Amino acid sequence: MDSLTGIVTLFAILGANFLQDAAWLDPVGGLLISLLVIKAGWGNTISALYELADRSIDDEVRQSVRKQVSKSLVDVSEGHEVELRDLSGVKSGQNYLIDLEIAVPAMWTVEDVRGVEDAIRARVGSKVRGVRKVRVRFVPKEVEPAQISNEFIPGDVSPKSSPEPEEDHDHDHDHDHRHHDSQKSGKDRKGL
Repeated sequence: MDSLTGIVTLFAILGANFLQDAAWLDPVGGLLISLLVIKAGWGNTISALYELADRSIDDEVRQSVRKQVSKSLVDVSEGHEVELRDLSGVKSGQNYLIDLEIAVPAMWTVEDVRGVEDAIRARVGSKVRGVRKVRVRFVPKEVEPAQISNEFIPGDVSPKSSPEPEEDHDHDHDHDHRHHDSQKSGKDRKGL
């Protein structure tokens, strides 16, 4: 920014000194410098607002994560075909929070998928700058992507149609006990 404003200032000064009746170059140069400062300020403001607001990851980061996940899957798949089905993420400040959906054979155990998850997280975290969280969801490879249930709650479900359960007040009120009258006669009080 400083070099751009310096160049504009240099041309405005040189033009005013070498050209006859070029006094108008000073205000024009000042206007150009002002526009450059406003443009730079606006760009910085937008960039800062994007840093504050969570937004989707950009294509460059998405491709880098996809590349590293693919490399880690080759290392740990042990002859089985394991594939990356979905990749999404959010940029939160300077950090990336990544969600992956990995298709594995249905017969795999929790231990099997845990090894894949650890390998993916270690590789993506060390190779892609800014990734701070990698969440992995495993789905059976035999199920088509369109058949897998979505994590989002359907729009036709409302809190009114399925309220939270209320406390159960199903207890007996017919207890065998005596209630004492708070307005006892003076004799009763003395006798106590």
